[in-house]
Amino acid sequence: MMNEKKQYVRAVATVLAIFALGQIPGSIDAAIAKIAEAFSLTSSSALYVTTVASLTSVFFGLLIGWIAGRKLTYRTIILLCASIEVIGALLPFWCKNFSVILLVRACFGIGGMMSLENTMATLLIPIEKRPRILGFAMFCGFGSNCLLQWVGGLLADIAWNYVFLTHLFLLIPFTILWICCPKIALEKTASQSTDLETDSLEKLPKLSIGIAFVMMIIGVLIAPLLIGCSFLSAQIIDSATVAGLVAVCFSVGCMSGGLLYPVLYQRFQRRSLTIFFILTAIGSLGCALTRNIGGLCGFIFMSGIGFSLTQSCLMMLVGFITPPKKIAIASALFMAMFNLGMFGSGLFEHGVGIITGDALYFPLYIGTAVFLFFAVLFFIRSPFPQNQTVYEKNHNPSNEQETFCSSPIQTDQA
Repeated sequence: MMNEKKQYVRAVATVLAIFALGQIPGSIDAAIAKIAEAFSLTSSSALYVTTVASLTSVFFGLLIGWIAGRKLTYRTIILLCASIEVIGALLPFWCKNFSVILLVRACFGIGGMMSLENTMATLLIPIEKRPRILGFAMFCGFGSNCLLQWVGGLLADIAWNYVFLTHLFLLIPFTILWICCPKIALEKTASQSTDLETDSLEKLPKLSIGIAFVMMIIGVLIAPLLIGCSFLSAQIIDSATVAGLVAVCFSVGCMSGGLLYPVLYQRFQRRSLTIFFILTAIGSLGCALTRNIGGLCGFIFMSGIGFSLTQSCLMMLVGFITPPKKIAIASALFMAMFNLGMFGSGLFEHGVGIITGDALYFPLYIGTAVFLFFAVLFFIRSPFPQNQTVYEKNHNPSNEQETFCSSPIQTDQA
């Protein structure tokens, strides 16, 4: 009994640490305006400091999704990626050339942990406890981001490159992973794992692929809000500290969404996505219309709630509908498409700016319209069936959905 409890604690600690590693890198968002000023860049060009990491994580995320658990153990992959992320996150502090910074940030994306978040939550956490743990993991991840965005804003007011020192906090979840991350046995031998057909994207459920495309669109549209808050606040008060406060409000909203998710999902079930998209749309429209810091903080807080709820719901849906043996590649595709959208957001903003002459506010109007479209779409045709219990049983039968807490593991260090 005690051994099972200890395994569960280790599993939860591992999931929370991975989510923290996935969210902490956003702490530089509050300094985007200062970086643009230091290198005489436009807002859309400075955006690449954040989004270039998303581009590289697209390709390496899919690679990780294929080899994790087959070529290398999950523990080995996680510790390797975490090491690359920590090193790549800190190096820009010493860089004085913008092109070099972009190169280092691209390398930083190689170690991105976001593609492993849903995979490990699905493999390690029993399905009946997953909504609560996913919600709390989002709370912890965005909570870390919230604190570091505020600290990053303070440091950026001293010097733009000081913001990268916030990534020293990555050492905390890295240490937790080194201690707690289990070494789950490989699913196949090396000779058997050469068959790519079993993991091909064509073999994934069509709904899983469709959800990944929805996340790509969300990535395109949420970045102008998430990263653009630095420029939105600068239109009112030109201070990185204030920009950090606004960014913190988004993270606090995401934290609140993480805590509310188990309750709201249980309450709305099939209509959850409609409610969540409506919240995101209201927040996006409010940010575009408000012209004071208080209103901006309030609406970006609402956007954070909606975004966190939507991401958690879609992430859990992928875990429900995907067979366990394909969850790694499905989750990798989910995050790869989101990161591709984040990278494409810079091109999206630039294109909107050329067409309309407004690359700051007009993207938010477009985002509002698309979020409302998704709300209506998922209201008309919900991806959740009326009988959720039957749905989970059909897609995750008990003899196939085996988790870390119910299966033998290897505890030796990698």
